[in-house]
Amino acid sequence: MTKGTPRVFNPIRVKTKRSGIEPLPVNKKSDGITRKVLGQLKEMKVKDNIWEYAVGMGGSTMDKIAFKHPAIFPEKLAEDHILSWSNESDLVLDPLCGSGTTCKMAKIHNRKYIGIDISKEYVEIAQERLKLVSRIKKMD
Repeated sequence: MTKGTPRVFNPIRVKTKRSGIEPLPVNKKSDGITRKVLGQLKEMKVKDNIWEYAVGMGGSTMDKIAFKHPAIFPEKLAEDHILSWSNESDLVLDPLCGSGTTCKMAKIHNRKYIGIDISKEYVEIAQERLKLVSRIKKMD
């Protein structure tokens, strides 16, 4: 959480559909003719404000235990926000952590995290998912 302007913004960059040099339209004159000039198309751009993610088993997560929660969301969604709005060792708060997706992705990306949920069952699911991350990190 921030007051005012966010203190961290690490934009996510994605490949553009086209890159290189090609004719680009310039402003039309009153004659209605669009003129073109050669211009450079960049290879990467900042991800725009519509983000699409795969969902379901294998799309949202590979953690079968997460599906004991009725409303999980894609790990990639949490990951993109964590990477965009925080740096390593920052604190990530998830006040409705459910199955622990945000906490899991924070842990993977070396952020501190706090997850809160009213349901003991969901907290246990989140804790189990976090244990799985610990086991994976030990293997690396």
